[in-house]
Amino acid sequence: MEDDHLNASFKAKKNGFYIRQRYVLSVLGFFGLFTMSCTRNNLNLVIVTMVNTTEQNQTQSGTFNWDSKQQGLLLGSYFYGYAAGNIPGGWMAGKYGFRKVFGVSLLISAIFSVLTPPAAYANFYLAVMCRALLGLFQGGLYPAMTHAWSNWAPPLEVSILNSITFSGFIFGLVAIFPLSGVIAKYLFWEAVFYITGGVAIFSSILFLILVSDTPSTHRCISGKEKLYIEKSIGKQEMSKANSVPWKSILTTKCTLALFVCHVADAWFQHTLPTILPTYLSNVLHFNITEGGLVMILPFLVQGFVILFGSQVTDTLRRKQLVTTTNIRKINSGLSLSISGLCLILTGYVGTNHYVVIGLFTASIAVNGLSYPGHYSNALDFAPRHSGIIFGISNTIANVICFLGPFSAGYIVTDPHSIPQWQSFFWLTFGINITGAIVYVIFGSGKEQKWAKEEKGNQLAEIEEEKLELT
Repeated sequence: MEDDHLNASFKAKKNGFYIRQRYVLSVLGFFGLFTMSCTRNNLNLVIVTMVNTTEQNQTQSGTFNWDSKQQGLLLGSYFYGYAAGNIPGGWMAGKYGFRKVFGVSLLISAIFSVLTPPAAYANFYLAVMCRALLGLFQGGLYPAMTHAWSNWAPPLEVSILNSITFSGFIFGLVAIFPLSGVIAKYLFWEAVFYITGGVAIFSSILFLILVSDTPSTHRCISGKEKLYIEKSIGKQEMSKANSVPWKSILTTKCTLALFVCHVADAWFQHTLPTILPTYLSNVLHFNITEGGLVMILPFLVQGFVILFGSQVTDTLRRKQLVTTTNIRKINSGLSLSISGLCLILTGYVGTNHYVVIGLFTASIAVNGLSYPGHYSNALDFAPRHSGIIFGISNTIANVICFLGPFSAGYIVTDPHSIPQWQSFFWLTFGINITGAIVYVIFGSGKEQKWAKEEKGNQLAEIEEEKLELT
């Protein structure tokens, strides 16, 4: 089978209890992306308490007199920086090591989060600059952690290790919704930025202290684990990751299929959370508190779907019940098609609160299968260049997905009109299905020839007596 050689390396692992440093890395990455999510989304949730607004003869007393255009510029400035930071982040992770890129980028972005309130008091455009720089430095976090697993993840554990880390962003989103409201209510809105930024600073320092770029340079890894990883993926040398095969990356069918699938998935993930509060408020007539609770539930369930689906994925691969190529296609196909179908059904079930909430929850939750699907795929077909590939893919997806909320505003001119919402849901379904079809036809989990490292007899020369190391 396609994965016979991977299964052989898995069986070589010795039994025994010790702290597996690859899982320590996944947990530290989890908390890094958790704090990234909090510092990224804190402004979205507290801006209503920062700005003076008048609605239905009720005045919200805030600190700043920013109009809607200024608020839109401030909220959008993060994403301009974020889109620009992905490719450089992926490239630097390959050249200088993911540890420095991830740890330092998270640290600097956290500092900009802390500086946001004083910048806002000083000058509106200073606040815009802080948010843009926050996005710029956070743009490299996902590509850096993707590259990390090319050095640390045995092939049959790629899905679960990568997904543990990536799920941190989802659980961070779940946490920041209620916490930001509580902090702003019982302390002051500035504290939201100080607390989330402070926690991110702590997380980045912990990451820099405890993480190493490769198993061979880690101070606390056991001999057994180091040998197991090296026998699975080879001993990684930093200097060999400098050359990027740009032409091959941009012309290989499986890479282009990944890009298309990522765009479709990102359209869904970016647009639905943006338009969902409007739908809940205008169609189902939920108040802010009820809408907030409904926003939390789907992402909480999605986080557990990510972890469970990833564990099942790697178990099936290890038992050779399905090839890597097929399980990636199955996961992403189910993720995009079922989430799109549930969204379509939402537009035709009327205003039954329980049914609509159930469909929205299912739609967002099943989308979690994309993490053991295409989000882990670059580590299969081009592990050495997975960081830069993810950076390119995420850049394309984020640039195109700026059109998501815009298209929603263009199609849904009357937020109370169910037919208009149906039209937008059909558009999203069509994009999802297109991404799924392209990926199922052209996607691949086999390592490409241009991505393979010249290893010579490196693995064969590892002495068997090292298996006894502890």
